[in-house]
Amino acid sequence: MKKKSSVVVLHERLTDSLILTRRNINLRNHPGEICFPGGHWDINDTDLWSTALRELQEELGIEPDRVALIQELLPETTLLGLVIYPWLASVPVLQPYVANEGEVEAVLTLPMKDVRTASNYKDIVVKRHGQSLTCCQFTASEHLVWGATARIMKQLCA
Repeated sequence: MKKKSSVVVLHERLTDSLILTRRNINLRNHPGEICFPGGHWDINDTDLWSTALRELQEELGIEPDRVALIQELLPETTLLGLVIYPWLASVPVLQPYVANEGEVEAVLTLPMKDVRTASNYKDIVVKRHGQSLTCCQFTASEHLVWGATARIMKQLCA
């Protein structure tokens, strides 16, 4: 059985921005990578939306009652076989939040107009374990946003 993970694709309405995080460089898995707030499903979670909300609260201190669910997006599978269940949601304003320094190195924002522009995505080739794999990169940022995160973002294109 594949492992399940759930993320919040968080839209801040005040600035019309998408919220991403840069993972702490000291984490064992995916250190320094840019991603959505989220994490692995836990047996105590009611469902995958609950997983996403729990992780958002753990990582950024955002209470679930501040978050409005917009829609469930299509699941994405990572290169390592993890299935990510993304949930598009919004908050009126990101503040106040408190980043969990053990997990989050930085909070990043991307303008939704850039996120929703299909030409801001391109296919790239990644070499892993002697294999060449094609994946996606978001190009309208100074930060390297690629893989499942970029594929999930691409779902928001008009």
